[in-house]
Amino acid sequence: MSSQVNTKLLSMFGQSGSIFGVSLLEIMKQRNDIIVLSADMSSPAGLDKYKTLYPDNFLNTGIAEQNMIGTAAGLCNEGFKTVCVAQSCFLSMRSFEQIRQYAGYMKSPIIFVGISGGFSLQYMGNTHYSLEDVALMRTIPGMNVIVPCDALEAVKAFEQSLETNSAVYLKLSGLPNLPVINPSDYDFKTGKGIKLVDGSDVLIIANGTMVSQALKAAKELSNVCVINMHTVKPLDTEIIKENINGKKIVVTIEEGFINGGLGSAVAEFVSEQNFRTKVIRLGVSDFFPKPGSYPYLLQQSGLTAEQIVQTIKNEL
Repeated sequence: MSSQVNTKLLSMFGQSGSIFGVSLLEIMKQRNDIIVLSADMSSPAGLDKYKTLYPDNFLNTGIAEQNMIGTAAGLCNEGFKTVCVAQSCFLSMRSFEQIRQYAGYMKSPIIFVGISGGFSLQYMGNTHYSLEDVALMRTIPGMNVIVPCDALEAVKAFEQSLETNSAVYLKLSGLPNLPVINPSDYDFKTGKGIKLVDGSDVLIIANGTMVSQALKAAKELSNVCVINMHTVKPLDTEIIKENINGKKIVVTIEEGFINGGLGSAVAEFVSEQNFRTKVIRLGVSDFFPKPGSYPYLLQQSGLTAEQIVQTIKNEL
């Protein structure tokens, strides 16, 4: 990405719009081996211009996510770089067996782009919230799992995924006009977390939309270290080692179920070491939230900046 990248413009497009409406159009000028498959999600994903300009590099499989995965695997075997796009709840859950067999067991390096992640679909309810997807994708051997914090990071993660020979699950969340976490170009590496704020008392590890909430909370607290752990798998254990010593607590924050996701990944690692530091996992606990607006859904789950601050104060 250019250092002159317009992060505010990318934010307006949202994460999927930035990938498919901006980045991929530029990438296709240099290569023609990419085929995007969509489960009838081209417009919500921002693919309309792409499929018009590159009709031979686009397939709409209809609302048949399982079929889409099998088709993508076949195209991979023919030498194409395939990208599967669907709502993240259906991509990860309805197609889990196909993803496990083709991308995991058979090692097809498909890029799975789950749009409308977390609570993005708001009033459509729990049938459309993707809260389990990270936990599911983490279990597949060889699968990289990335949860970008803003539109620029989503673009960078996608571009890097195109250059790897591994399967990748990208969870895209939030609404258009996401907060800009990265105001300019930066060095993104899969599996390498980014320290955004340094502090000595509390270590906050967040990803996706929760990075902005973590930064807001850090402003209300003192001596808080904030890490953007965009890659859940492979987890950057080195950055945890470098920043956990002396911390009173570690707090993980994610827009998804706390069981099996980022918090579980961090807790698993910390429990295997001799850190003796308590891990507090913030996310959606063991319940299905009542549908409503995005702020209302965050509030039910204790994920607003104010609630995060209070939770940390209570623990301290």
